[in-house]
Amino acid sequence: MVSKSTTTQPDATVKPLPTAADTLQAEKDQLAQDMLKIQARQADLMQKEELAREQRRNVLFVELDKAREAAANFRREARATADPDEKRNLYEWAGEADREVQQLEVELGIAAKADADEPATVLPWMQRNKKVMALLQVLGVLALIQFCYGQFMAYKDQIDAINKTLPFDQHLQPYDLTSIQKFFYEQLVVFTSLPIALAILFLVVPFVGFYVLPFLKSRKDFYSEFYEDLTPWQRTVISTALLLGLLFFLAISHTVKP
Repeated sequence: MVSKSTTTQPDATVKPLPTAADTLQAEKDQLAQDMLKIQARQADLMQKEELAREQRRNVLFVELDKAREAAANFRREARATADPDEKRNLYEWAGEADREVQQLEVELGIAAKADADEPATVLPWMQRNKKVMALLQVLGVLALIQFCYGQFMAYKDQIDAINKTLPFDQHLQPYDLTSIQKFFYEQLVVFTSLPIALAILFLVVPFVGFYVLPFLKSRKDFYSEFYEDLTPWQRTVISTALLLGLLFFLAISHTVKP
C-alpha cells in the first residue's frame, strides 16, 4: 500500500519581510505628508502675518488722519487767538503734529525717507545771499532811474540845439520840466487814491478791509492765510494777479490830466 504525500500549506498570519524599495517608498510618502503639513502651516502663518500687517496699516492711517487734523486744528486756533504766547505754543504743537505726519507717511510708504548720508544741496549764490541781492536790486533800479533822467535831459539839449537851426514854426517840442511835474502829479493821484479807495472799501464791505489790511488783526486775515494755508501754486497765482492789477493801475494813472 502506497502512502499519499501531503503538501505544506502557507501560514496566512506570516507577513513577508519588507524590501529596501518598500522602505524607501514609505519614507518618501511620510516625507510628502510632512511637507504638505509644513506648507499648510506656512500658508496659515503668511495669512496671519498679512492680516496683522493690514490691521497695522489701518491703525497707522487712523493715526495719520488724527495727526493731520490736529495740525490743522492747532493752526486754526493759533490764528483765532490774540495771546502771543498761546499762539506760539499752538504753532509749536502744529509743527510737532506735522513731524508725526511725516513719520507716519514714511512708515506707510507714502513719502520717501530722507537720506541722512545724502549731501546737502548747495543753493545758488543769489538764494544764499538774499539781503545782498535785495540791495543790488534797489541800487540797480536807482541807477536805471538816474540813467533815464540823464538821457531825458541830454535829448532835450539836443532838440534845443536843433531848434536853433530851424525856423520858429518848425521847432520841435521837447519834453521839459513840465513833463516831470506831470509825472509827479500822476504819482500824487496814485497815493491820494489809495486811502480814498480803502475808505470806500470800509464803508461798503468793512469785513474785507479787516481781512486785507495787515495792521488790523482779526480772527482771519489775508497775510496769515497766505503763508499758512495756501499752496505754493495758489500763492503764485494770487501774487501774479496782484502784480498785474498793480501794473494796470499804474498804467491807468498816466492818463490823468492836470
